[in-house]
Amino acid sequence: MSLREKATSGIKWSAISQVGRQVMQFFTTAVLARLLSPDDFGLLGMATIVIGFVNLFKDLGTSSAIIQKSEISDSLVHSIFWVNVAFGIAGTLVLLLVAPLIAAFYSEPRLIPVLRLLSLTFGISGLSILQKALLEKDLAFNALAKIELAAVVLGALIGIGMAFMGLGVWSLVYQAIVVAGVTTLLTLGAIRWRPKLFFSLKDIQQVSSYSLNLTGFNIFNFFARNADYLLIGKFLGTEALGYYTLAYRLMLYPLQNISTVITRVMFPTFVQIQNDNVRFKQAYLKVVSTIALVTFPMMMGLLVLSEPFVMTFFGDKWQPVILLLMILSPVGLLQSIVTTVGTIYTAKGRTDWMFIWGVGSGLVVTTAIAIGLRWDIIGVATAYAIAVAVLSYHNFAIPFQLIELRVRNMLRVLWRPFMVSICMLAVLVGLKMWILPVTFAPSVVLAVLVVSGLTSYLLASWLLNQEQMSSLLTTFGCQKN
Repeated sequence: MSLREKATSGIKWSAISQVGRQVMQFFTTAVLARLLSPDDFGLLGMATIVIGFVNLFKDLGTSSAIIQKSEISDSLVHSIFWVNVAFGIAGTLVLLLVAPLIAAFYSEPRLIPVLRLLSLTFGISGLSILQKALLEKDLAFNALAKIELAAVVLGALIGIGMAFMGLGVWSLVYQAIVVAGVTTLLTLGAIRWRPKLFFSLKDIQQVSSYSLNLTGFNIFNFFARNADYLLIGKFLGTEALGYYTLAYRLMLYPLQNISTVITRVMFPTFVQIQNDNVRFKQAYLKVVSTIALVTFPMMMGLLVLSEPFVMTFFGDKWQPVILLLMILSPVGLLQSIVTTVGTIYTAKGRTDWMFIWGVGSGLVVTTAIAIGLRWDIIGVATAYAIAVAVLSYHNFAIPFQLIELRVRNMLRVLWRPFMVSICMLAVLVGLKMWILPVTFAPSVVLAVLVVSGLTSYLLASWLLNQEQMSSLLTTFGCQKN
């Protein structure tokens, strides 16, 4: 099987996994949002920030290093496994100890048992991080898809079942633990490799520069991405954070479904052509074009559909989420493309550039969010959107130097998906404002707008963007070359 065929197969299986997981997670979120309170979601939001931060240290970037290196020795693989296990156990122990301090920071004593129970996920996940990286390096996304789908389905069943039993935030906590446990067990069973009692510091030093720079970037990027959660939780409280958490989750669904699916596969693919900038550029532009064809209409659609969408799936108590979604939708559009540049840094082995840019951009985003706090969660969302827009040009221009690509070359492949999405947006706005009666139920309005949006987008694509749409269909095997 050629590299292109492997990549296409990987994208298909990764898409099956990601879409399946996100559909299940969306269904679970919708059910839990009706059974739980914004306060429950806010409490978990606080815990999620802490869990996400500790997760940055679970492998110190060694998994990416395994994928990036063209040749790896058995001694390096075994050594990295034990590093992952050690940091998994350390993460659990640290969180057990510092949970009271974190709860004191938030003035929320209920966080202590939540964090301590969630700390188990680090020790569990540490046992399978290396094996998962080996599967990704071999582009074995079919096996990973089955593992991830099984884990999220079982986690959803546990979460929903516990919510119906009236267990509140604990339904969300046990859902996360079940997902981590099932993922680890199935990953261990999916690969023949078994660890040996061997460790070499010299082997670890071979990947230390790459891995530590990547970890440094991840730390600053984490604070930039979670500064809103952290500051809202500290200064505006759990209810405000609950509204913001749901809005941000919904904004991320298209990003996670499309961009993450493709970039996850493209990293090990780009590694194999890292020394051929011509092929690298061609492959990269095809990736961003494919992503834009799907995420641009989704995010522009969300801008108009936010009100009937929230009212239909989540109910009246979540009305503050509507305006937040409208503000964050353009952020999702930009982020769906920006998230792809990380594969350029990592495939080229320039995590040092990635780290330096991460520090600068992280400071800009955090400062903007701190300023936005003066105007409640709407101010935070607006400030975040402005910061993302301001940083967008340099987000592309800096890594593009590594593959000799210009920003204008990327814009040439993005302008057609953008204009087609604008046409769809105009249709949706016209229907919502001047044609659909205000007396229609939100579910009816949502159904009409979704069908109208999809129809208008496909028609506009057929008229204005046939070439890229045909390429997308060919990539996913929907039509022959």
